[in-house]
Amino acid sequence: MKKKVNMRKVLILWGLGLLLATNASAQQPSQETPSIYKIPTALLAGEGLDKKVQSDTSRTVYQKRVYNGTEIAVYMIAIGTGITNEFKSFPMEEFIFWMNGKAVVEPAGEEAFAVHSGDFFVQAKGFQGKWNFVDIGGLHLELALVAKDRPDATIKSPITKALVIDRDILSGVSKPTNGVIYKGAELTVNVLTKKEELEKIRQERMIHVLNGIVTVTTEDQVEHQFFPGDFFIVTENFKGKWRSGSLQALRVLEVYKTKR
Repeated sequence: MKKKVNMRKVLILWGLGLLLATNASAQQPSQETPSIYKIPTALLAGEGLDKKVQSDTSRTVYQKRVYNGTEIAVYMIAIGTGITNEFKSFPMEEFIFWMNGKAVVEPAGEEAFAVHSGDFFVQAKGFQGKWNFVDIGGLHLELALVAKDRPDATIKSPITKALVIDRDILSGVSKPTNGVIYKGAELTVNVLTKKEELEKIRQERMIHVLNGIVTVTTEDQVEHQFFPGDFFIVTENFKGKWRSGSLQALRVLEVYKTKR
């Protein structure tokens, strides 16, 4: 049986817990922060997350901030199943990789649709409607990225509901114009397919390898190699190069804060 959760009475709700990313007291990257940071595989598997205290004891949430940068913050979140979250206006844009479970989304006044394991999507800022977490007898697991220092609530997303990235794009069948999948109020999502070198990346970004092998060489000539399924962060003002070292066509997703 589904349990309807009153958003106003829950201390930390799915997604809203990420508002911690704007906390002025949050730890910032130091000068020792590496310019390339790989998200550990154990965290992606849901290990090492911290249980969050909930005012609604029927609700289970585990969360871990895996990266807290100057422009973006990345979290791993595990959420109990069989509940419904209702939003009057979702307060941010959020890029999410849905790693386990299923949710049925009911946008206000629009047709419902489902989000499954393996889906990448952007949750719209200003979204109105319900997210129904299907009971799977375990925890839903997601990787979530949000922008920090977000614009005020009057600036909405160009979409009204979650934008699920087309699997033809993820598989390389379809290629969006100039590689841009989504450019919103707070986040931009691109797909890169060329064997190219990147130098002087001025913005933080999270990169996910969809296909091929990526070798990134930092300014101090240290090489980092990434394979399909890997997620890594490139910090702001990165100087270095990357190359594709595989017979397979290179294809990666990158997510970063939209410049206004």
